[in-house]
Amino acid sequence: MWHTAGKGMRGEDSTPADFACDVMLEHIPNLPSFDIIDPCAGAGGPIPFLEPALNRKLRDGGAAPVRFVMSDLWPSLERWAAISHRSEHITRKPGKKECRIYNLCFHHFDDPDAQLVLRSAIESSDTFVIFEMTNRTLTAFLNTTFLMLSPFLTTLVWFRNFPLHIFFTNVIPLVPLMFAVDGYVSCIRGRTNRELEELLRRQKDLDLSVWEFSSGETKVLPPFGVMYWYVGVKKGD
Repeated sequence: MWHTAGKGMRGEDSTPADFACDVMLEHIPNLPSFDIIDPCAGAGGPIPFLEPALNRKLRDGGAAPVRFVMSDLWPSLERWAAISHRSEHITRKPGKKECRIYNLCFHHFDDPDAQLVLRSAIESSDTFVIFEMTNRTLTAFLNTTFLMLSPFLTTLVWFRNFPLHIFFTNVIPLVPLMFAVDGYVSCIRGRTNRELEELLRRQKDLDLSVWEFSSGETKVLPPFGVMYWYVGVKKGD
């Protein structure tokens, strides 16, 4: 998904990875002073796409590169080692100020856990960014439907030499069913940017006076794919 051809912030040809980088560059001052930490990196997530895209943009602007740090409750160390071997700017060891990035994963948290994740970001990081492609909107449900139906075609193109794959996609459609369940549940669990901010504001003992927040949404994968983003930056960083 992250390297699929789509549109950028101003309608230019782009990819979701490039768009995410543009959001960070526009809303986080002095980005190279941060380590970008992915707390839900899984097997690497979009980091192999975000790192070269972001550092290319920084290099073109005459700025220093930024480091990406992978982290997860259940780390895939073997996969991480392979990813970090391909780039000196991807590591497992943080060093600079923290910019935490949540890539299409924040909807996994129930409200109590989401509040704790946001509290941790406010109390012990310097910046955080949330990216989502699922939400309780018509366009999100239409995009999920499009993705659910796409394996019927892509399987015949990409996996035509794998009969078992074709069987469980086009004959017994388990793969599209998996896409449907995961996608529609993710849409139902998605939060609006206003709801994300409410999760912060309802924690009355949380000091937000030194933080600035911005958010938005942009269609990055026409006709229906919208990227929702929410950025928190500590003032003075």
